This record gives sequence, C-alpha cells and structure tokens, in this order.
Amino acid sequence: MKQQIQNRLQKIIKNLYNIEIELPTLDTPPKKDMWDFAFGCFILAKELRKWPPQIASEIAAYIKDNATEEFESVSVAGPYLNLKVNTKFFIESFLEFASSDYLEISEKKSWNVVVDYIWANVWKPLHIGHMCTPNIWSVIINLNRKFGYNVIGDSHIGDWGIIFWKLIVAYQKYWDPKKLEDNAVEHLFELYVQISSDAEQDDSLEDDFRKTFKELSDGKTDLVELWKSFTGYSIASMNTQLSRINVKPDYNIWESFYEWIWLPKLEDYPDLKWNMHSIVDELIEKWIATKNEDNSVGVVFPDEAKLPSCILQKRNGTHGYLASDLACIKYRQDNWNPEKIIYSVDVRQQLHFQQCFWIASQAGWIESEKLTHAYSWFISLKDGAMSTRKWKIIKLDKLLDEAEEKAKNIILEKRDDIQWDELAHLSTIIGIWAIKYGYLKKTRESDVIFDWDEFMTFEWNSWPYIQYAYVRSGRILDKIGKLLSPQDIDISQMQDTSLTIEELEFVKLFWEYHDMLSEALEKNAPHLIAWYAYNLTKKFSSFYNAVSVINEEDTEKRNLRVLFVQMFRWYIKDSFDLLGIDLPDKM
Repeated sequence: MKQQIQNRLQKIIKNLYNIEIELPTLDTPPKKDMWDFAFGCFILAKELRKWPPQIASEIAAYIKDNATEEFESVSVAGPYLNLKVNTKFFIESFLEFASSDYLEISEKKSWNVVVDYIWANVWKPLHIGHMCTPNIWSVIINLNRKFGYNVIGDSHIGDWGIIFWKLIVAYQKYWDPKKLEDNAVEHLFELYVQISSDAEQDDSLEDDFRKTFKELSDGKTDLVELWKSFTGYSIASMNTQLSRINVKPDYNIWESFYEWIWLPKLEDYPDLKWNMHSIVDELIEKWIATKNEDNSVGVVFPDEAKLPSCILQKRNGTHGYLASDLACIKYRQDNWNPEKIIYSVDVRQQLHFQQCFWIASQAGWIESEKLTHAYSWFISLKDGAMSTRKWKIIKLDKLLDEAEEKAKNIILEKRDDIQWDELAHLSTIIGIWAIKYGYLKKTRESDVIFDWDEFMTFEWNSWPYIQYAYVRSGRILDKIGKLLSPQDIDISQMQDTSLTIEELEFVKLFWEYHDMLSEALEKNAPHLIAWYAYNLTKKFSSFYNAVSVINEEDTEKRNLRVLFVQMFRWYIKDSFDLLGIDLPDKM
C-alpha cells in the first residue's frame, strides 16, 4: 500500500507541477490515530522555488478538488502533507498484498558471503559470552540466506600457540583418555590449569613446551594424533552445546590450518595454497611489509592510513593473529570469491582488523569495502565483568541447564495439570529460548548485563509474551477449522468497510516487514527483527482486545479478520525462524 500511495503522489506532483521526481518518501505522522502517512514537501522547495508549507497546501487542494479513491482526507501541518487512506482502498490493497509472496524477498542475490564467528578455543569451555556472537551471527547468516546470498559460516577455532604445547605436555604427564572422551573440553581445561601451575614452579617445563612445538610442527605422528583427538573432541563438544541454541557453523577451520603444517583436515573444505610464510613473503615482495635485521617482519603504514605499525613475523619466524587473518582472507577470496567477509569479533579488535583490511586491500587480494568488522560489545554479570583467567564466568551448558530449571518452576506455578513429558519439553524450549531472545533483542553495539530476572521474564518484550500471543492466534484458527485466502473475501459483500484504529495499526506493520529486514541486513542488526516481532505482537493484542473475530456477524469482515490473524502467525513464524527460535503451538 505504501508504494501505491507513493506512486499516486508522484503522479499528482507530475500533473500539478509538470516535474518528474523519484518516489516520494513517506513518514509516520505524529498523530497516527488520525493520519496514515505524512509527506514532507522540502524536496520540492528548491525546484519549485516555493516555501514547503505553500507546496503542501497546493497539493492538499489538488487532492480535494480531484477526489481520488486512495485518500479519505488530507491536511496541512506546516511543510507536511498529512494523508488519511480510504479504508476501502486500504482493504483492497491489503488483499492484493496478501495474494503475493509477501514473506519472500523479490530481488535475491546469488553472491557468496563469509561470516567469521564463534571463535571458540579448543581448551576452553563455551561460556555465557557465547550467547553473544554465535546467536547474533546465526541470525545474520539466516538473514543473508533469506536475501539469496550463499553464506559460508566459519567458527574459526583457536587451537595454536603456547597453550596448545602446554596441553600436549600436560596430557603426556597426567593423561586420562576416558576423561578426554567423556568431556574433552573440561579435561583439557583441567590439564591447562595443572600444567600452568607446575610451570610456575618448574622452569624446565618451558623447554618441554618448545620441544613439543617443534615436534608437532615437524609432523611427529603421536603428537599429530593427540592434536586430532583434542581438536576433534572439542569441535564435537562445541557443536553439541551450540545445537541447543540452534547454531551450527558450516565449517570449523582452525588457526593452525593457515600455518600449513603436517596436520590433517577434519572436515571437507578446500586445501590451502598459501600459508602464513608465503603470505609474509608476498607482502615483502610487494613492498607492503619490511624484513628487519633480526628476522622479524613488520608493516609501517603511511601517514594517511592513521594506523600504528605492526608485526607480521617474530624474530623466531613464528606468526601471530595478523598473519593468520591475512592468510585466511586470501584463502577465502581464492576459494569462495565472496562479495562480503564479515568478522563478528568484539570491539577490542578494531585496530587489528583495520590493519588487516588495509594490508589485504593494498596487496590486491580483495577490495576493502568487502571486508567488515561488525563488532559486538560485552556481556557481563550483575556483579561485574567476567574473566576466563580467574574463571569468573558462567559456562554455557550450566547456563542452559539453569534456564530450563527456572522455566520448569515457573510453569509449575502456573499449571498444576501438566504431564511430565510436556513439562520437560516446555521447560527446554521456554528456558533456552527466553534467554536467547532476551539477548537478541539487545543491540550488539551496547554492553549487556546478564540478569536472570530480566532474561527469564514472561512479560512484555520477552519470548513467552510473544509465544503466548502466537498460541492464542492458533486457537482462533482452530475454531475456524480452515485456512482462508484473499480470494475467499468479497469486499463488495462487506456490510461495513470501516476499520478500527487497532485493525489499521496492526495491519500497517505487515507492510513494514521487508523494509525492516533490509535495514537489519544493512546494519547487521538482529535486534530489529526481535523488536519487530514484539511490536507486531503488541498490535495483535490490541486488535484482539478491541474487536471480535469468531463472533463477528458480517461474514466477509470476519473472514478479513481471520486473514489478519493468519498473517500475524506467518510473520511471527518467519521472524523467529530468522532468530533461530522455535515456536511450539502449546504453552
């Protein structure tokens, strides 16, 4: 409907002033209960050389003198033209819209997009922080796929550095294969804590760590097998936990892969052509990097880049995160030729990625505008920031278990007739989805304080609030007994084509869905989807309380309201599919 009004205004301006303009922008008027759209006449002022209020008055007079089916009334408020749409036209536009594939994106893209997210470590259990980027970016992946992009989601697992050599030495000293198989990540963390404590008392262990690094780098069979065990078990454990929150990466490519050492691939992804050593050599050849007398390699950025210098290779020939990410960019560009590579790493890594993107673009591997660091801020506890070093943290599996238990207690307070199987099922979905939604409704560009009372609420902007409305709408449709189509409604037989304010405000949100999704895609902002679902639910509740659906005597109007309810359910379902949250039909 909005575009139809825009088209009509465009024609009116053409007829009145004999000028061509692009589709005029329509705003939401302050008094939404009185007017549907507002048109600011500023864009016409320069070309017509008139004051915007005068233009608004002239257009209003033209509409009044040339009665049109679209507008019931118009008014002028300074430079703005306020428009009230005729309800018969509103209904006709709605039925035309409801006959289309209104949930589908019409212009889909076939480009590749790589999303670099999760960033788990082989030796660290997932924690409450992994409610952040995995959840946010699984939504962004779903959203990109809805727009037709082919998305490659890579968890980019951390498995290299001194920590890994410590783990191998620790396992050789305190090995327990059953613990490794039962809960690899927990056991590896125990080993790390133990060997770190031992190293503080025994300096000779540092030599063991370096020796282990050299042997693994050279492909010593038993160490490679240990690496396979540690990494394989850790990936399986990570994916088991992530599956509880509907997150599943396409690939789990670890950092050590880009070293091109003698380690086997554990999944089916393209082979590596250029490792970190060859990347550094190429950058030296292109005069982007400089090799120093001590064998280190660095980059000194030009003044206009406004970036501090950085090191790509240390004196001992080893590489850090910057060389790894550069090798990763070239690997992704070579194999997938992405239109975009998006990194979902926290805000502290801004400088790192600015340096990385500048070097990659100067090397000619990829255009800088195709690289995005869409950072997130932090999640903390009510009593302060978390720390993995001090283990002041909530582990993800414990968090999800506690969420289920809290949900179970809430359900038992509300229902005394529930069966055990249903209780277990509802506790799982309500508990986990409540905290997932509680996080996703937050903007990724602000800190989040985790508070059980807020995340487990059943009121207002919460998953249970929306789910309850979804269930209620299902009960209405159950009573009707069949799904309706726009063709089932004959507006000419409708006794009264007027609509209540609640109906108008409810249905208008259907037209806003695609614009909201486009904005969420452009800004990498999943919270917009969550808030849309919440606002649509509020409008549904107002609609439900204001009018009768089942008992409406006018058959055509009843069918129209049933169609409103059907579309509400489909919009909520589509929104929550994007959010990666299930919607059961019962609560």
